[in-house]
Amino acid sequence: MAVDTTIVSAPGKVLLTGGYLVLDQQYKGLVVATDSRFYVAIRQRSKQDSPFPTITVRSPQFTDGRWNYLVKSREDGSGIELTSIPSPPTTAFSPHDTENRYVECTLSHTLEVVAGLAPDWKTKMSAGMDIVIVGSNDFYSQREQLSSRGLPLTSASLSSLPPFCSTLCSIRNVHKTGLGSSAAMITSLVGGILNHFGAIQLPAASVSMTGNSSKISEVERYALSLAHNCAQLCHCLAQGKIGSGFDVSAAVFGSHSYRRFSPTVLDALMEHRSGSPSSRLRDLVDTIDPMRSHSWDNEVSQFHLPPNFTLMLADIDAGSSTYKLVSEVLRWRRTHTEEADALWTKLDLENARIEQYMRDLSRIAEHQKAGYESVLSTCAEAKASSWCNLVVGDDLVHVKNNFSTVYETFQSVRKYLRDMSVKAGVPIEPPGQTRLLDACLEVPGVIMAGVPGAGGYDAIFCLVISEAARQKVRRLWSTWTEMAVGPLLTQQSSTGLVRIDRPGDIPGLEKAMCSFE
Repeated sequence: MAVDTTIVSAPGKVLLTGGYLVLDQQYKGLVVATDSRFYVAIRQRSKQDSPFPTITVRSPQFTDGRWNYLVKSREDGSGIELTSIPSPPTTAFSPHDTENRYVECTLSHTLEVVAGLAPDWKTKMSAGMDIVIVGSNDFYSQREQLSSRGLPLTSASLSSLPPFCSTLCSIRNVHKTGLGSSAAMITSLVGGILNHFGAIQLPAASVSMTGNSSKISEVERYALSLAHNCAQLCHCLAQGKIGSGFDVSAAVFGSHSYRRFSPTVLDALMEHRSGSPSSRLRDLVDTIDPMRSHSWDNEVSQFHLPPNFTLMLADIDAGSSTYKLVSEVLRWRRTHTEEADALWTKLDLENARIEQYMRDLSRIAEHQKAGYESVLSTCAEAKASSWCNLVVGDDLVHVKNNFSTVYETFQSVRKYLRDMSVKAGVPIEPPGQTRLLDACLEVPGVIMAGVPGAGGYDAIFCLVISEAARQKVRRLWSTWTEMAVGPLLTQQSSTGLVRIDRPGDIPGLEKAMCSFE
């Protein structure tokens, strides 16, 4: 890869606990990053082929994945103006079909930040840039791809697909799997631009992917904070609202316990206040730069699933509108405040217990490895509902109780979510999902099964503690007839936003980068 090419990557997410509650700063959520990731490659052009520099963004997984932008520097030096220009008429799509608000919004505001932080940005921008964006296959349903190849909807079939394969459709019509593709894409694009222009120095994948955050330097911590703040703004602007931000936070920091930032941090920037371009640029940088702004009060506490825990995910072919689910729940909370607060307090206590007992299990595995592995093996042979009755040595009872409590506590979480479903009149854990999740929990070695995030019909997750349990759950999904359950290959990861220095280490990435041509 050429020396003037920057490659950055950010992960997807699964919200294990804290659905709905993470919208309120009073509560926390437990979010796990995935090994499904977005990759953004940015390459400087060697020569300028137009009066003003242009940026071409390609996303080869879509039939209409090309967007072009003209970049102008304001005459008073107060930043950048970005203008969308039509792509060559290579498809039958209309200009409206090929707009990409998420890319355009991210480019525009991140380049503004660059103009405020990197004095020599004009030199790198002078000839323009090419950008390629690709995401792991699991971000999108592969049902059409498998059908076109005459393959069944199984893990083996998914494994046979090439990395970053085509979705066979336009970006508007793609079926997402709920892994946070928008947040991961925006975060990787923000990180790539900031790193490419020298505004930040992100940690290298070779360091960050060890899971040892202590190896990250203060310069890299600053880089992650700046990228986080900028990505949160871009994501909120693209969506037209200030969300909880847990998906962007996972894309930057990896797996962690999350408490949201105060929405007021971004209020002024979201309102597009009047004023001169120079004052708006100053306000933008003063808000985004963690060295200048002390208003960001989000809390991130790194988290790892205990050893031998494996996250499994499935895409359900009966989607829900997350926006509608959330709006209905929040409407219920506004009109039934006392009832809602009481239920949310119970949920929050159970969510906190799950996090604490999982952290305890990780500590036990570190300091009492043989005992942990002994109890793990015993539990893997039995259904989680029977773990409380398993016989172990007196010195291992507390270990067994930790495993059992994680299962029992998450069952309480599910009950409270079903209660909220009824009270708010929305399908957070619909009856069909309940039957599927209960069937998963009948498999020995499954410790948790639930609906991630806001719930609905979109997806389910399982946490298993043995390879045998993983295979049995896959077989259960493949034979389930009540709804179409599509397995995903995604597993958990602790790694957040990173710089990729060796693209050859990522299967299929160098081939995907051929889209530069």
